[in-house]
Parts: sequence; C-alpha cells; structure tokens
Amino acid sequence: MLDIKKNFSLKNFNTFGINVYAHYFVNVKSIEDIQKIFWKYPSIPKLFLGNGSNILFLNNYYQGMVIKMGIKGRKVINENEYQAVVQAFAGENWNEFVGWTIKKGFSGLENLSFIPGTVGAAPIQNIGAYGVEVKDTLLEVQVYETNNGKIRIFTREECQLEYRHSFFKHPYSINQFLVLSVSFLLRKKYHKLNTYSIEIQNELERMNIKKPTMYDLSKAILYIRNRKLPNPKKIGNAGSFFMNPIIGILDFKKLKSKYPTIIGYSISTNQVKLSASSLIETIGWKGKKQGNVGVYEKQPIVLVNYGKASGMDIYSFSEKITQDIKNKFGLVLSREVHLIR
Repeated sequence: MLDIKKNFSLKNFNTFGINVYAHYFVNVKSIEDIQKIFWKYPSIPKLFLGNGSNILFLNNYYQGMVIKMGIKGRKVINENEYQAVVQAFAGENWNEFVGWTIKKGFSGLENLSFIPGTVGAAPIQNIGAYGVEVKDTLLEVQVYETNNGKIRIFTREECQLEYRHSFFKHPYSINQFLVLSVSFLLRKKYHKLNTYSIEIQNELERMNIKKPTMYDLSKAILYIRNRKLPNPKKIGNAGSFFMNPIIGILDFKKLKSKYPTIIGYSISTNQVKLSASSLIETIGWKGKKQGNVGVYEKQPIVLVNYGKASGMDIYSFSEKITQDIKNKFGLVLSREVHLIR
C-alpha cells in the first residue's frame, strides 16, 4: 500500500540540507507502486528523487509530488571467463553497488567509487571521475515511460551519453522517462586498471603501492575525496556545483599565457577541458563566504551551505561566480547541479 505523505519536509532528502517542503511525498518500492501513482494521480506534477545529491531547490515549497526511488536489487545477469553483465535497480546506493562489483571481481567502475547518489541517477548525469565515465561500461537502461505507462529499454547509443549529459537531460525528456534499472558490461581477467590520473598516481605512491588492485584503487580514491570534499552530513553541499568548460586548444593557450594558474586537460587534438576549480580560484573566490553560503576552502568547484541558506541564496551566490568568470575570461560556466523550481 502506498504511504503518501503531505506537506513533507525534504531537508533530509537533499544534500544541501535545505528545509523545503513537498505537497506530496512517497517512497516507491516497486514498479507496481509507480504504476499506481501514475494511474491515481495523473495530473499532479512529479519529481523523481534519488539521494538528492545533485539538486538545488529554488523555492521553499514544491507544489507537486516528490517520488523517492526506493526500488532496490542487484544481480549478475550472465558472465564468462572474461566479462560479466550486471544489473542494479534505480534505488541502489551507487557507491555500495560499485563496492559490490569490486568484491565480485568485476572491473570497470572502481574509478567511480564514493560518488554520492543512486544507480538511477548515474546514466542521467553520465557521472564520471578520474578518467572514467558511466558511458564506458553502460550496456542498457530500463525506463518507465510516464506518458503511456510502458517499460522500455534504452541502449547505450540511445542514451546519447556525453560529458555530464544524456538524452534524459534534454528538456523534452525530463520527467518523461523514469529510470528503473541500469545494466553494465564489466571486465574480469586480464584487465589493466585506469590509473592515468596524476592524483591517483600520487596517492598510490603515498600508499607505497606499485601494482594496485581494484581495492587499492578504490581506497586511494576514498583518501583523495575525503581530503578534497566536505561531508554533506556535516556541511550541506551537492559535490561539484559547476561543470568544467571545454574550449579550443588555441583559446586555451591564450588564456594560459595570461593566467598561468589555469589548468586544462587535452581531450582531443583540438579541444581542452578546463578545470573549473582553477578558474574559480584564479579570480579569488576560493574559500569566500557570503552569509550562509560559501565556496569550499579545499575545492572551489563545491558550494556549501554553512547553515540556514535557502536555495535562492545558493543560486544567487553561484550567479556572482559565473558572472565574474564571464567578465574575466569570456567563458560560460555551466552548473552541474539540477535546479528545481
């Protein structure tokens, strides 16, 4: 039976810790629950929620129904000597799922260890870290089509995965497709780990490990993240607030000659991905605080709620940063965080 709550506080359901209220709130545990909701409440606006780790509520009250994805489960679909196909449902904790694949001896997701959120959000955002993205191992996504109640399978190609983007983030796709489960094709024997990140190499050296296992790599990432990122249970935040801009290599050389502290990584023969953190630090925003909002002192790409900041407080603060970036460098700094109005 559906337990639908009214005027429900979402403070514990968004990692910024903003005390916004939902007109209706329900935690769904099965596909049947979802079908019942869309049958009984077809006209009410709906927001699908994972762990609330990549969203910012701009208002203090959400007029529709917040649907918390609580469908869980993970399993090995098939495997052979060299690879395995695994499936996880949308409500599974992402990091716990990654840890499960490592224990199984399946490689491909270890670089994505300790990213907050749920499995269902992973393909929508095409999450990535340390040289690896979800698109590298994603096989297919099972979705619920909200306009007709059908269940559909999206292949990796149909998901249109790009840097922090996918088909599901297009304006005409938002709220039209609800991710139910995600399947991955992972490797087993004879696979070389991705340790190309300088940060990972330095951390493994500090750990005195020359031939790392998947466990070692995951542990190194834990150490790095604990040093760089604030714990949302202690300081409200949504991880990386901004995306790293991508520009042409000639434009990067011009910027670099004028601002030597700017960091960029070549992603093709003619494109460079800039470090948004280095841009923010270069213009003096690192560690800056205004009221209850600030730029995290150890990682400038992270905005934090020091106490009682509202969503609009955080948004307005971020606008000042993006405007400064545009004025200084002529660059548009896009938000990674999803804005909920």
